[in-house]
Amino acid sequence: STEIGCDLVHVGLYPVSHLTEGRIATMGKEVTYKGYTIRSALRQLPDTAQWELSVFISWQIDGEDDEESRHVYSTGRYATEEEATAQCIAYGQRIIDGKVPGSSVG
Repeated sequence: STEIGCDLVHVGLYPVSHLTEGRIATMGKEVTYKGYTIRSALRQLPDTAQWELSVFISWQIDGEDDEESRHVYSTGRYATEEEATAQCIAYGQRIIDGKVPGSSVG
């Protein structure tokens, strides 16, 4: 694996413009998992060309038409966009499953 490190940095709500500050951002794969939608939003670091994880997890609020969402990113770095996308989706699934301390949804 080409992972260089993966520590949780922050959980919160951010506009997409936050992703592009000084970096190249790409909205990637979207999957549904246990009623949640996981969207990868990867950032390529211009100085190293490595990819950093950014995950959006959204879900329907019971009895409402609105969605709630969380944006989570980590300091994990990956050599390829494909590997970062796969790790991003897996990371979102771990959050939904309650396996990432300090991160939760719904």
